Amino acid sequence: MPMEIFCAIGFAVIFLYSAYIWWKRKEMPQSISATVYDLDIKRKWVFTAVMFLVTFMIVPQMIEKASENTKFLAFLTCGGILGVGADPLCHNEEHPIHYVSAIIMGVSSQVLVGLNEPWLLLTWAPYIVYTLYKTDGTKNMFLGEMSMLANVAIYALA
Repeated sequence: MPMEIFCAIGFAVIFLYSAYIWWKRKEMPQSISATVYDLDIKRKWVFTAVMFLVTFMIVPQMIEKASENTKFLAFLTCGGILGVGADPLCHNEEHPIHYVSAIIMGVSSQVLVGLNEPWLLLTWAPYIVYTLYKTDGTKNMFLGEMSMLANVAIYALA
């Protein structure tokens, strides 16, 4: 039970952080990673702190729920989130760690969910429909990241 509570708090932290930046900007961010640029120069560490906190609150529950053969995917997800947080200034071309970490996190988390609870991949349906019907193609990264987080949250907490 305590791991589920920590996991729920971890998801609340990332969703509230994202909602705060959205409210502060008065428009949807381009991506969760891009929110670091909306923080004051002295507060850019908050992005890293949020990523690290979320990792250590969510991943233990993901490991617990994973089958024996897929636990390594939860560890890869953990490494991906930590890499994203450790190298936050992603709009600089000299930060390949951020991009590689984000890809590792996204792919490993969704393969983990797909192998353990394939029906949860249906949580991507609203995002896919939205993307197909949206005409200007902007801000899809943020919505995709939110779909991934919702997918992982349902997996970890169900």
